[in-house]
Amino acid sequence: MVRPGLVALVCGAALCAPMLTACSSTNPTTSSSPSASGTGTTSSAAPHPTGTRAQASGSAAPAIWTTYHADGARTGELRTGPNPSPAKRAWSADLGAAVRGQPLVFDGLVIAATERDRVVALDPADGRVVWSTVIGEPLTDVQAVAGCGDIDPLGITGTPVIDTDSGTVYVVGETRVRGGVRHVLVGLAVADGHVRLRRDADPPFPAGESSVNLLQRPGLALSSGRIYVAFGGNNGDCGHYHGWVVGVDVNASSPNLSFEVASAGEGGAIWEGGGAPALAPNGDVYVSTGNSNPFPDGADPGAYAESVVRLDPSLHPLASFKDSAAGGDDEVATGNPVLLGSTVFAVGKTDIGYLLRADDLTQLAAIPGVCGSDPAGGPAYDPVTHRLFVACRDGGIQVIDVAKHALGPLLEGADSAPIVIGSHLWALDHTRGRLVEYDTATGTLRQDVAVGATVPIFASPSAGPGVLLVPTASGVTAFH
Repeated sequence: MVRPGLVALVCGAALCAPMLTACSSTNPTTSSSPSASGTGTTSSAAPHPTGTRAQASGSAAPAIWTTYHADGARTGELRTGPNPSPAKRAWSADLGAAVRGQPLVFDGLVIAATERDRVVALDPADGRVVWSTVIGEPLTDVQAVAGCGDIDPLGITGTPVIDTDSGTVYVVGETRVRGGVRHVLVGLAVADGHVRLRRDADPPFPAGESSVNLLQRPGLALSSGRIYVAFGGNNGDCGHYHGWVVGVDVNASSPNLSFEVASAGEGGAIWEGGGAPALAPNGDVYVSTGNSNPFPDGADPGAYAESVVRLDPSLHPLASFKDSAAGGDDEVATGNPVLLGSTVFAVGKTDIGYLLRADDLTQLAAIPGVCGSDPAGGPAYDPVTHRLFVACRDGGIQVIDVAKHALGPLLEGADSAPIVIGSHLWALDHTRGRLVEYDTATGTLRQDVAVGATVPIFASPSAGPGVLLVPTASGVTAFH
């Protein structure tokens, strides 16, 4: 399985109603330098009182983006938000390491997490660092230590998630410990970055397996006081590992829960191309999985491998769908499931888009020919046109007409997970370092703008108060 760095987030019902406004600011580009790298919290400016933080020009009200693709269903869709035309760089914050997850927005702050195990709050108006907290020491020399991998340093990779009720942002970092590494869930106060929670997030390893061969690539999911953390392997599948989902109680009042993908073998990674597990309104968790190891011939016989799996909040399997066309490395885990009411959409390396019943994952339709190259990352959904937009690894955004169960056009110019804001589709082209805008109804290319920084693979934009936010190999860049 080839799975360069991924990330993801999840939200509960209270987190899924973001409102954004258009941006017309023409502020010059500024740069924020990284603060001290030692473990702990630093602040470059006194925090603003809640609700009074400066807003980016053109934003009438605070905005929130608290999880990967804005909601637990992973639609990546907002009815109202910033759609600058022409899009211009507002600021660029150099945070000293790659940001691979989507930047989040809450309480007038942009929250970003880096591969240096650093969590930073930025002022959305100018990119100024408001606070900075380092949660540990990331793994370096990854290939030498783990045997493979393409992320180095390896710290916080997946998209964090924010609990709006408590004002806490949760991240999972890979951190060095004596004798190896471990994955730790850390909860930080959004207001000032102080650590509120620190808990082990690793699964219950079988004999002969360890943290060093796991990659926490998907975004985090939050539901009913529990953070769901998904794992796959490093790029190259070195060592012995399983795909896992771990459920961590944020109140630290109960033991961790876990679900193992390929219990009779190995592998079955959950990495989702930087996406995140999807959450149903009742708290059920939907994940897509990779192949078991060694690569099988024909449909993967491993339990829950190359499948879409529905889990209850305690991580007991309720239903699963196995892609019968998959064999070898033809996994479904290159993107996350998207919940469309009573229907689930999923697509993987077989290039077949599946529409499934959400309750029992029975197949409703199969749409072949998606992308023509590996679909990757979280699809976005426009409820007005009833269209899904799937990123294609070798370039293009594939349109799927959900109502007609039919393939639409392939939109050229981008290659990473898109988002929908009103009638505007925004996506990144990581190979060219560009931010691209399309019309959701016609597919017309509206803008193609240089980011001005290297864009990591699987990166996806997000939206803040008056700005579009782009994760980069060195921090965050904002457009207005």
